[in-house]
Amino acid sequence: SSDVCSSDLRSLMTAALVLAATLAVSPRSAAGATLEDEFLGGATKDCAGCDLTGADLRRRELAGANLSGAKLENASLFSADLRNANLEGADLSGADFTTADLRGARLTGAKLIGTTFFRSLLDQASLAGATGESVIFRRAALQRVSLNDAKLPFSQFEGARLGGASFVNAQLTGSTFREANMRGLDLTGLQAQGADMTEANLGEAKLAGANLANSDLYGAIFTGANLRGANLSGSRLTRANFRDADLTDVDFSDALMPDGNFHP
Repeated sequence: SSDVCSSDLRSLMTAALVLAATLAVSPRSAAGATLEDEFLGGATKDCAGCDLTGADLRRRELAGANLSGAKLENASLFSADLRNANLEGADLSGADFTTADLRGARLTGAKLIGTTFFRSLLDQASLAGATGESVIFRRAALQRVSLNDAKLPFSQFEGARLGGASFVNAQLTGSTFREANMRGLDLTGLQAQGADMTEANLGEAKLAGANLANSDLYGAIFTGANLRGANLSGSRLTRANFRDADLTDVDFSDALMPDGNFHP
């Protein structure tokens, strides 16, 4: 009857909608397996946009993998090989990359909240425009890495190798660079108010327009650095060395100067 046909049609339409919704949850291959399944099983390295939250990827060989836009929150990538991998726009919050190899990897625009890169290799990687906070880069290799325009306040860089790295217009408020070798780095426009740079080597660094207000710069070396227009107000500059530095228009107001006196 027409009522039966209408009921069957509605049932078919409902089933079709349920199937479409199921397929939309996760991309599937022609064989029916999700891309997440294939990736975790080692069948593919292409998992752009995949949900890999909490995945165990320790020591995985993922060189050249495409994980752009993927969700890797709280994933473990301990000692994983991610050389030249694409992690652009990925959510890496809480992920552990301890001792992982990310040389040449692209993390442009990635989300990094509480992400750990302890002793990781990030030479020539791009973290330009990355956002987050409290990222651990302690003892990591960051040579020739780009952190331009990154917004990563309260991050830790103690013991990191930073040769040739670029921090142009990076926002690193409250970050720690104790005893870091930042000699000759491009830190133009760096926003690092309240940073800890005690005994850091910033000789010949480009710090024009940088904001280091209220920072701890005890014993820091600024010999030959370009500090034109920088803001060092309220900072501790005890035993800091500014020999041959360009101090044109630097704001020293209320700073504790190298001679032990406060600047008016």
